[in-house]
Amino acid sequence: MSKIKKENQIKRSNVNDDKFAFKSVIRSAVLGGIFFIVSILFNSEILEIFDTSILLWNIIDSIIKVVFILLFFIFMIISMGNYKELTGKPLNFKDILLLSVLSLIQAFWNPIVLTFTFAGLLILLAYLYLLQDN
Repeated sequence: MSKIKKENQIKRSNVNDDKFAFKSVIRSAVLGGIFFIVSILFNSEILEIFDTSILLWNIIDSIIKVVFILLFFIFMIISMGNYKELTGKPLNFKDILLLSVLSLIQAFWNPIVLTFTFAGLLILLAYLYLLQDN
């Protein structure tokens, strides 16, 4: 009798884990989408927070733009990674390259933002590569 209860508890636990993982995919994708939209609005200069004629405000503006791009990349890589884990497939190089290109396209208008975004992406990709178990 106790054996049956334990098996049912294990099945329920696996179902709850899958639901949680799927909710994580959705939440990460929504956050990534929000950061993508805000990043496009800031980088295309549709929205401006600061007067960029002053050097300090220009630096802060560039930092904010880079941070939004990198947050988009992080949340989308989390979302894609969790989705691939649910389907039982690994996150491949093509997916990572696609997200990297999308992130760099966002920074295309400003060479300073593009440079720091590229450096940030290299650091994030190196971190993710070193973090994985081989």
